[in-house]
Amino acid sequence: MGSQGTNGGGEGAVSRREFIGSATLTVAGVATGLSYYFSRPSRHDYSEFLKPESQVRLAYIGVGNRGGSLLRSSLQAPGCFPVAVADIREAQRKEFVDKIKKESQTPLEETYQPADYADYRRVLDRKDVEAVVIATPHYLHAPMAMDALEAGKHVYCEKAMAYTIKENQDLARLVRAKGDLVFQVGHQRRYSLLYQRVKELIQAGAIGEVAAIRAQWNQNQVERRPCPDPVLEKIINWRLYSEFSGGLTTEFASHQVDVANWMVGTHPDSVCGYGGVDWYQDGRDTADNVHILFDYKVPIPGSKGENGGPRYRHVKLAYTSMMQNAHLGPSELILGTRGTLEACLSGGAELFKEKVALEEEAAQLAAKAGKPGGAKKALRAGATIAPSCLKRPKGELVEVPEDKRHWVKFTKPLEGAYDTGETFLAVGAFLDTIRAKRAGSDVTEMLKASVTVGLEGAVPCLMANIAMRENRTVHWSEFFPEETASAGGTDAAGEPKRGG
Repeated sequence: MGSQGTNGGGEGAVSRREFIGSATLTVAGVATGLSYYFSRPSRHDYSEFLKPESQVRLAYIGVGNRGGSLLRSSLQAPGCFPVAVADIREAQRKEFVDKIKKESQTPLEETYQPADYADYRRVLDRKDVEAVVIATPHYLHAPMAMDALEAGKHVYCEKAMAYTIKENQDLARLVRAKGDLVFQVGHQRRYSLLYQRVKELIQAGAIGEVAAIRAQWNQNQVERRPCPDPVLEKIINWRLYSEFSGGLTTEFASHQVDVANWMVGTHPDSVCGYGGVDWYQDGRDTADNVHILFDYKVPIPGSKGENGGPRYRHVKLAYTSMMQNAHLGPSELILGTRGTLEACLSGGAELFKEKVALEEEAAQLAAKAGKPGGAKKALRAGATIAPSCLKRPKGELVEVPEDKRHWVKFTKPLEGAYDTGETFLAVGAFLDTIRAKRAGSDVTEMLKASVTVGLEGAVPCLMANIAMRENRTVHWSEFFPEETASAGGTDAAGEPKRGG
């Protein structure tokens, strides 16, 4: 039977180990422990989700590394009722059926046995499955998602949304035709309180206008998983083969292209770049390093072109993903005319202000203090104004409001996960959106990682692969000419806007 709560004793309970670990057991330590015990926020009351009518009956298609994380995250979400697992590997299926029985936060009867199937279509045949989580190799995303939608299931589909540009287009059309179903893509940063706060700061003008973005997902490993049987090589290491995956662009860059899209409010207009198999001659044919430039055409606030439409400014996303150096890891640097925001899903965010912004703030403070000449003196004394290139300027930590009673605060961390709760939030939001859809509510605002977000995150990465393969610049308008024709407007140089 699944446990009743993460802490083992119902709502807000604290385990003996947690209590003892909160203080050394001296007299003062006991007092500190008691204070911690009684002051620690209790979890919100989620008892409503124990009712069958509040639960979402969920099945899982693909339970490898990422699929397993999604399954285990969902088991800790209120109102998740796990029904079935599908994977072609029997041992993998059995392992996760066992995890369901042990880890489900929704109480399960002792005799309850989740089903397991080698063929995902058997899951879709089941009338008691309301929604599916698809986390299979990339080339299977679209066929499985479309089958699930046709079977009347809500879908959580891992990113990148689909394997080819046409599949992304076809899937998006089908999702829009199935308006009664929820379709969410695995861009979990959209559900991150940290990245939502970064977006709010940009909208509020904290860094001025976005001038450029730099991002990378670097690691120092071959990205090859142990394979006990050569027959299973392409099943286990599918990310390394272009017949199954888009490689570094769709597996990693798609997350950060999505962040850039979100922050500037549009998708890339064109892409160029370089990459190759330059280090690991082990049979793979997806690149082991990529260096890509995504060009966005961003509307210039308050400006109009000759035809009355908006004028656009070119903003570049410079992206790197490599397997030979892990410096900086996965992070984004958003550079604006008045400041810079640096964000990392596992490490928070910082705001660095430009000299012009600091000068204005100092002048305002000096004026308030009745010392208008004091601003320059204060700035001369500040070490953050003109730092050495080897000396990092001092930034302001971005504060993120949190609900300390939210269920995510009471979850068990997942081994090997690089984020700090966003997967929990994304999966929980999927369940909440389904419940809202059942109730007839408009879920537009709830569905932050929609099919449009998924398409605009995946297609530029597939364009990047074409650009590297054909050694040319690839334009959005090659695949979406109707959008280009209706976009109108001119860029900052007065040229017609080519799409997006």
